[in-house]
Amino acid sequence: GIHALLLHAHLAASFCHHGRRRVSPRAVAPRFVVAGDGAGDEVETSFCLQPLSSAGLNSDELDVALSAISTACDAEGMTFDINQSSFQSVVEPAIPDSLPGASGRVIILTENNGASLENEEMMDEDDEWLLPIKYAISNEMDRELFAVPDNSFEQPVLVYLCPYHQSLNVASAEAALATMRSVVEDEAKEYDLCDPLECKTMKTSTSSTQYVPSAHFELDGAMIQADMMDQDQTTWDTSSVLVFDDLVDEDLRRDLLNVVKGTSKGNNDDEWNDIENGPDPHRWIRGGLIDVPDDSTEDMDITKPCWGLNDDAIVDLCYNQHEAIQDFEGRLAELFPQFHVCRLPEAVLGATVSPLTANAPTHGDNFSYHIDADPLQAPPSPWTDVFGRYPNRAAGKPRFMSCLVYLNDQWDDVFGAPTRFLDPPTQETFDVKPKPGRVCIMDQDCSHTVTPPKKAAGSRPRYSLVWKLILHPKEPGQDMTKLS
Repeated sequence: GIHALLLHAHLAASFCHHGRRRVSPRAVAPRFVVAGDGAGDEVETSFCLQPLSSAGLNSDELDVALSAISTACDAEGMTFDINQSSFQSVVEPAIPDSLPGASGRVIILTENNGASLENEEMMDEDDEWLLPIKYAISNEMDRELFAVPDNSFEQPVLVYLCPYHQSLNVASAEAALATMRSVVEDEAKEYDLCDPLECKTMKTSTSSTQYVPSAHFELDGAMIQADMMDQDQTTWDTSSVLVFDDLVDEDLRRDLLNVVKGTSKGNNDDEWNDIENGPDPHRWIRGGLIDVPDDSTEDMDITKPCWGLNDDAIVDLCYNQHEAIQDFEGRLAELFPQFHVCRLPEAVLGATVSPLTANAPTHGDNFSYHIDADPLQAPPSPWTDVFGRYPNRAAGKPRFMSCLVYLNDQWDDVFGAPTRFLDPPTQETFDVKPKPGRVCIMDQDCSHTVTPPKKAAGSRPRYSLVWKLILHPKEPGQDMTKLS
């Protein structure tokens, strides 16, 4: 998709964990040559794109999109041939059965047929020489989405550039729709946009076990636009917070704590005394956790920055195999069997926002209210190309949720440090108190904050392990508000 590398510019992120290479956005565009009039003559021609097919766009949106592509091509000194009699435009969205939450808005472009590359060595399996025009199209599409007032073009589009060596079947509207569904599926697979957690049978439960929240509250109620393509459809919406005290048993809590502290391999001979000394500086760093967006720190008192895991610990947590992590993720999958429960993909917010992290607030730390994420405010990326932007909990769309597990062996009420939730309309607050093994599951768009431990806690940190999750629907139009 055209936003794959634009995401780096937005978030200074790299897809290094998946082995993807970073390349210059100003790669040299290739030259095409065709046979001339005389024997052996060659005539250089300009790089040309033409549309093959589109899905999910009405005629007005398609006109805007094609005009944006033409503008991008002009800026790059390329040709865009819009008037193609073979162009297949299908109003029906190209939504694969495997991704019922996809928006299905697709445009396929191809290189001019019959031309041959003079510099064939520039062609590799990743077709990186296409990057300049991908950037240009991406920027122009964003301008239409964000900078053009009163524009009917309101949702992202997955623009796929088909290299000359790839053949796609768009001979009929039906064939084109099937092809574009495959393009959407391939994009989702390329960037792990829907990679469900493995559901395992719980060691301490049977398939009939039910888990009942010890607390459940809703906040931030408001009337919202139910359909982003129809301003007249509104619905009442609230964010949810669920608390479970029976989802994590004592053995699993201890194992998860050892993973977070880096002692899961049983090497506890020289274990750091965090009760007296705070988090282990070999695994935690000051300034590793700032619980507000980067551009909001100017108004904060960050004279004592907060503890966060160092880079090596984050990589260990997210990418190494830990039985305790897999065990708990299996429980999450069984807790919500009506959804595909997935980790937050790197392609949503970039590599700087990990799907797993841990908190270790100590007395004297400072935090502010924030939200974890909101699909309505997601930056341009492969995620928005495939799923668009929409209110969290919208019918049939992936739901963004976070899950945290309190991990301390003991945590007394006098130590404080609850997770505090804010209801913006009323300014009321609601606290979830830490308790060993307690699980708090919340919508990512609800306002909340870590609160620092009280003086009675001394130097001991309040440990919690945090998952950023996405719950994908299994059926088209599925009610995403029903968690039970």
